[in-house]
Amino acid sequence: MSIKNSLRISLTLLTSLPLIILTVLAYTFSYQKYIDLSKSSATDLAETYAEGFESQLNVQIAEIEGLAHANNIQLLALENYNGVTLGGDSAYYQPVTELLHETSAYMQNTISFYIYDINGYFIAGSDATDGSDWAEYMDTPISEITTTTIIKSPKISENGCSIGLITPIMIKNEIVGLMRSDISAEYFRAFIPENGNAFIMTSTGDYLFSSSGLSDNPELETEALDLFKLNQSKGYIQDSSSISNLYGYCRLETIDWMYIILQDGHQFRAILSSLPAILLVTLVIILIISFVISNTLTHKYTTPILSLKQSMMEAAAGHLNVVSDIRSNDEFGQLSDSFNTMMDIISSNYNELSESKKILESNEIELKKNYDHIEMLAYHDGLTGLYNRVAFMKYAYEIFSNAGSKFVKHAVFFIDLDNFKNVNDTLGHDYGDLLLKQVAKHLTACISEDDILARTGGDEFLVFKTSFVNDEELEEFASSLISIVNTPFDLDGESAHVSMSVGIALFPKDGLSLTELIKNADIAMYSAKTSGKNNYRFFDSYMEDDVSKKNELADILTTVIEKNEVYLQYQPQVNVLTGKITGYEALMRIESEEVGFIPPSEFIPIAEDNGTINQLGEWALYEACTFNNRLIDAGFEPLRVSVNISTTQLKDKMLIETIRSIPEKTGMPLKYLEIEITESVLMDSFEHNLGLINQMKQLGATIALDDFGTGYSSFNYLTRIPIDTLKIDKSFIQGICENDKDRYIADSIISLAHKMNISVVAEGVEDVNQLKILQSQFCDTLQGYLFSKPLSATDFIDLLRKTKKQA
Repeated sequence: MSIKNSLRISLTLLTSLPLIILTVLAYTFSYQKYIDLSKSSATDLAETYAEGFESQLNVQIAEIEGLAHANNIQLLALENYNGVTLGGDSAYYQPVTELLHETSAYMQNTISFYIYDINGYFIAGSDATDGSDWAEYMDTPISEITTTTIIKSPKISENGCSIGLITPIMIKNEIVGLMRSDISAEYFRAFIPENGNAFIMTSTGDYLFSSSGLSDNPELETEALDLFKLNQSKGYIQDSSSISNLYGYCRLETIDWMYIILQDGHQFRAILSSLPAILLVTLVIILIISFVISNTLTHKYTTPILSLKQSMMEAAAGHLNVVSDIRSNDEFGQLSDSFNTMMDIISSNYNELSESKKILESNEIELKKNYDHIEMLAYHDGLTGLYNRVAFMKYAYEIFSNAGSKFVKHAVFFIDLDNFKNVNDTLGHDYGDLLLKQVAKHLTACISEDDILARTGGDEFLVFKTSFVNDEELEEFASSLISIVNTPFDLDGESAHVSMSVGIALFPKDGLSLTELIKNADIAMYSAKTSGKNNYRFFDSYMEDDVSKKNELADILTTVIEKNEVYLQYQPQVNVLTGKITGYEALMRIESEEVGFIPPSEFIPIAEDNGTINQLGEWALYEACTFNNRLIDAGFEPLRVSVNISTTQLKDKMLIETIRSIPEKTGMPLKYLEIEITESVLMDSFEHNLGLINQMKQLGATIALDDFGTGYSSFNYLTRIPIDTLKIDKSFIQGICENDKDRYIADSIISLAHKMNISVVAEGVEDVNQLKILQSQFCDTLQGYLFSKPLSATDFIDLLRKTKKQA
């Protein structure tokens, strides 16, 4: 469908649909209102007419009772009291007859009056009608009628039975006769029309003033009788087959009759029947108007679109000089101008585009060369020129995918350079890059043409050996790889020495997929590195168990603080000369519910690897300082507590803030805190760590250099670091009694430290001979089993109390 037709139909529908819905709703609402109005009108009309009918009936009841008290009528009835009818022979007959006739004439002969004796014999009447048949409508003997009673009259009119009234004629409270009146429908013409639309229904289902009543419709007649049983006072009865047959009813409570009138709904039906026609005509007119407007709008908005479409089709066919001739000030005019501008640009640049096409075609060869170069970059390491990890996985996987590969033994070698980081840190990254290039060159010379060598990142390399005969061949190959780094490398005049750790995984023994082989070779390499470096290891399942154990310990470390499985022990530091406790070192211990006691040598490296050392270190700082402040509050002489800081903690940006918050969170002044840093930790990012140490000093903490003599032992950096305490490693202390060199080294360290105003602590003092030598060398403080092993908080307090008493 075209845009023009679609727009025309859409506008017409958008206009007409709301009107159609409104028309349906209006008709539905009007119809419902008509039904509700008819029901209400029928009920109100029945109630009004019933009240009028009952009022007229009460007037006649009063009239007949008045006549029954007339003197002549009473005397006439008395004369016939004994059953002897005098008729016209009675002196009262003529006056009574005239009275009855005049009264009936006054009522326009719509009511007839009759007088009977006590035995029911007719005496006189207002007309010549014989009223002797009335007794068959009587259910009660005359002698028992003491009040006015309403009955069906034996007098039949065109509209059915009339109403009869009977009242006793009494003299001195004794019934001497009976008076009856027959009231025709004509008397109630204001409330009982002759068309039969209004009538009386008795509780027995008989009808007054109507020959048929509701008998033509058994359902309505049954419903009316049911209403008698339910004692409904008023309402309506509706014929389900026609909305026109709606009867209002009102119950005459005093006589237990029901007044029923048919509602004349012609005026409502006339309005209702004319409403659809009015709404339909209105709808047609508005539809015509909507169609004219939509057609006009459609033409207005689609003509420029179609014109622009034709211009664009010509341009697409190659006629670049086509011009759009839409002239208007709206968006279509702007679009036409933009189209013309665009075509001018396209036409003017056509030659340039053609020339560019020729240039692009001429550069196709050059692009092909560049593609080859890009492919080389995508699969090769930019520094060494070796395959990268992507290429290694691609080509090794192709070998694995070979149908015959599953019958051939393969091996993956995971290579990592030991101490490579030291080269970068001491000489710089440029020299590290030179080292990697030379190592890559030597590795390339070692592998065969069928093998795959790749640098996978940093100082890591992978070798995929496509086939081998036996394990001896692999061991020989691994040894040749390690021999590459046995001699120092010359890096533009700088000498660098590194070692190599190699892990080996075999297919299919150690894995059926390339990923699994690389993972297991990595595990084997790590095992070689932890067992002393500069070596190779074949993968074994126990290595994976070690990795699993480390992972399990890593998981345990994440919850030890929450589970209260981490605690501190405190080892005293004693003055060499006086034996007085001058401080103590806080040592972290872990007792796990799952695996039991975990030595620091096991959990600290793992905690440093996964980062939990930061949380544990922060906890240890707060815990140790809180304990030390508790000692001060308990009255003990203030001591200095030493807490170790690891490499990972020094890299944590929050370390200084943690130390700064100690006085607020623990109450202990920072002058009683000593931060211990080992030589190896200090030299890792020396300048950065030096800045941190200066900040700690500014906050008030003191600094101790731990394990001195086991690392770089460079006296040069001692002049730059604001060290307060130097701790001699226990490996020197253990040999000072037997080894002169160890004794000379300890003496030199103590002497140099004192000259630099640095206090010296000897670690690992275990016997008296060691103590004597340290005393002779004027060592300041000792720490070791000779005085005390690490103690729990309770035992440490007991020790302080004991030494306090001895003092």
